[in-house]
Amino acid sequence: MSAYSRAGRPDEVLRLFRSLPSPPTAPLFTTLISSLAVSGRPRAARAAFSSLLVSGLTPTASAFTALLKCHDGSLDSMHHIFLAMTSASCSPDAAVYNCYISMLCDSGRLEEAWGILDHMMDGGVRPTVRSYTAILRGYCEQGKILEAERLFDAMVDAGCPPDVVSYSVLIEGLCGIREFDKVERILERSEEKGWTPNAVTYNIYMSALCRMGFLDEACNQVDKMRNRGLLPTVETLSILFDCLCRDARFSEAVCLLEHSEELGWHADVFCYNTLMGRLCDAGDFARVFKLLVDLLKKGIGPDMFSFTIAIRGFCGVGKFRLAKCLIDNEWIGYDVVAFNTLIHGFYNAGDLRGVKLTYINMCSRQISPNNFTNATLIDSLCKDRKFVEAINSLASLRDGSVPDHVVHLNNRLVKGVRYKKVLNLLDEIRCRGFELDTCIFIPLVRVLCWEGYYKRENINEVSLILTSLGIR
Repeated sequence: MSAYSRAGRPDEVLRLFRSLPSPPTAPLFTTLISSLAVSGRPRAARAAFSSLLVSGLTPTASAFTALLKCHDGSLDSMHHIFLAMTSASCSPDAAVYNCYISMLCDSGRLEEAWGILDHMMDGGVRPTVRSYTAILRGYCEQGKILEAERLFDAMVDAGCPPDVVSYSVLIEGLCGIREFDKVERILERSEEKGWTPNAVTYNIYMSALCRMGFLDEACNQVDKMRNRGLLPTVETLSILFDCLCRDARFSEAVCLLEHSEELGWHADVFCYNTLMGRLCDAGDFARVFKLLVDLLKKGIGPDMFSFTIAIRGFCGVGKFRLAKCLIDNEWIGYDVVAFNTLIHGFYNAGDLRGVKLTYINMCSRQISPNNFTNATLIDSLCKDRKFVEAINSLASLRDGSVPDHVVHLNNRLVKGVRYKKVLNLLDEIRCRGFELDTCIFIPLVRVLCWEGYYKRENINEVSLILTSLGIR
């Protein structure tokens, strides 16, 4: 049974257990419980533990430790197991105490965690590095870095010096409060303190530097890793790639993607989309299209976001026919953002017909326009001086407050000296059950003033509009 358990074959363990010629012993129950717990079958493991209790056998500490691997994660459950061990005259070992301390720290109950640590020592169980590191993590998560640093000194005094995991936890806490100088000193003095940073330590530091915008420093950590004989992990390469994209070092980012397989890094479509999006922002559309081709060649399926970025790229170089071909492919589940991308491209190019046709296509495919879509459509119609059609397009209005694009249309009508159309628009809004509140009134009065409607020759028009708003 033990051999099958170590090999990760719980079904074989269970088969042998059921075929035992004599009643099972407590160690055999323990092997079964551990095998089921480790294999991700918590219900079966708990059932086996219940059978152990029913059999009248006394559970061993190892049986309780195995049960801990499949408890439901609640403190009540942990406390129940802890009390059950005490009532069974089975002294908890370091693994049980460490699990309890970790759960208390995860819940932010650090004082209680210290109480369990004291109970642990009173029971003659020596705390391990993991015992202290759990509390250390709790302090760091609460931003209590001073207490965390004091705990480091206490660990040394207790004859339990911090290990690489402890230092990595402290470094993560220091990064959270931007104490990067302290992190550098800790890394530089690591050999003196008797510990060696690993790839996880550097990944934590790199990720924080990248997140805070210290991109050069983050990239430099890769060289420091190599100087220590550490190879970059998949996570290291992902962080490095993110740094290169954020720092607009696109040639290096593209190079990293091209050699990803050689480095053992399986870059996914998200990585390609990230770089393609950044290249679009920089106007480097040629590289966007090359990356899209690389995606297809490598067998990494482009997703809807990939094609949306490609649409943006085609619009950027004026290839609207190709962009339209992509959007017309109904096999790709485009969302409102994709259509807005093409609509915005047509709008910037002054192709108002393209805006309108894309809008119609969007609605025919049951994709609901949002405020950006409606505002762009209305602005396009107003630019083309099709004010009546712009007002009629308000069929998209639903119950709720007046959308921003209606205010935008008001402003366009005033600027176009179409005060009668303003009155028509206000009537249209009322007909649809909307109140003419301050979201209409304030912008309208402001634009009237900006456009010079306060002059004597315009006073009648202003009076009519204000009267329509219910202002005397």
